[in-house]
Amino acid sequence: MLFLKECKKVICSMTFVLYVVTVIAMYMTQYGGEHRIITEPRPETGDYGMTVREDPQLIMPAAVERLLGDYLSGSYPAYPILLYKNVKLKEDKRLEMRSLLEELTGLSGEEIDGFTGYRDAGFYSEGLDAGGNPIVQYQEAAVPVYSLPENLTYEHFCELMEQADRIIGGGSMYEVKSLANNFGRVPMTYEEALREYESLMAPGELGKAYLRLHCDYMGIDLAVMPVFVAAALWQLDKRARMQSLIYTRKSSAIKIVGTRYLALVSCMAVPVLLTLAYTVYTTCGMYPQTHIAWGRGLGMALLWLLPDILAVSALGALLTELFSPLLAIFLQCVWWILSLRGTELTGNVARFGLQVRHNALGRAVLWQSQWDNFVCNRLALVALALCCLALATWLYERRRRGKTAWTDKILYLGKNHAHGIMRMVDKKAGKRVTGDGDV
Repeated sequence: MLFLKECKKVICSMTFVLYVVTVIAMYMTQYGGEHRIITEPRPETGDYGMTVREDPQLIMPAAVERLLGDYLSGSYPAYPILLYKNVKLKEDKRLEMRSLLEELTGLSGEEIDGFTGYRDAGFYSEGLDAGGNPIVQYQEAAVPVYSLPENLTYEHFCELMEQADRIIGGGSMYEVKSLANNFGRVPMTYEEALREYESLMAPGELGKAYLRLHCDYMGIDLAVMPVFVAAALWQLDKRARMQSLIYTRKSSAIKIVGTRYLALVSCMAVPVLLTLAYTVYTTCGMYPQTHIAWGRGLGMALLWLLPDILAVSALGALLTELFSPLLAIFLQCVWWILSLRGTELTGNVARFGLQVRHNALGRAVLWQSQWDNFVCNRLALVALALCCLALATWLYERRRRGKTAWTDKILYLGKNHAHGIMRMVDKKAGKRVTGDGDV
């Protein structure tokens, strides 16, 4: 009965409605557009997509050319806090960037600043073909003629790129971890495309490919939205002035907190499981003649998504119990933003952290190489959830026994200090002051 009552409180809250709407919106707007059928490449097409290669001979010239073009245009695109920002450097930073380009290009500062024929690279239409259709041609960038120093090593080049990213303010395309993705993209060969296709069509891999992409998008949402529901539920008793009744129940604190947490996690898992079921349904419809083994893929999806709900909910409950729901939401949002900024889209899974990303339908071999890190990351979040839940239960039990947390004492002292200041001000004004500091 207690579990059902807690479930009812969760479902009837506006924050849970917001959570469900956000989960569905993320699924429909992000993953919903990725339902493309994987087809076997044919040697005569010549277009097999792009691949990323960690090739210094490819990355270094492309990155320097782009950095030089950004300097000449006076603006640098960046995503310092996940939002696009067109960075314009102040004079001291501009001179610092110019000094860096002098080392990379061998040009003097006067030669760089004196170049007036800069043109950004891009696509443009010029004229018509025989059938009256516009001809689309690639426009090469126009920058000063330069050559990379012969003694420039890739290690030193990465140090210079790290310095350039620092000058811009972070989040630029010159971050060392993003150099390959930004400047190492080359057309995939037929042999590479065929190997990628065969790895995806291996037994048990096709379903995992679609579920990986599903979890990549849904994990972004689940890394922050559960904190809203958890904070609201933990604060509900205080807002309803039911705290004294809760604290005098005969049920143990472990039972109360555990049941509430279980109800919270169960309710928030339902829409996630429904989106997983819909992904399975739509993918089976795309491959009606193919038997797709879903067992291991669904196990991976649950290991990917459920720890997010567990950890974020438990951390939100603990921070609400310690401080307030607003602070719990704020701190979780900060962690979410920092984790998104520090996580690559594909190719690098950290052993510890909030986010796991694999924003690609393919690249199955790369994912398999990161499996151990993935398992460690998810188990670490489960351990964090258990620790936060244990601390929240301990704090709950202390309050039931009339003992306040150290945060309550700080808030109480701060409130008394503010009342003391008000008394001093009112006394100087000649006003009568009551015991509560009211006039």
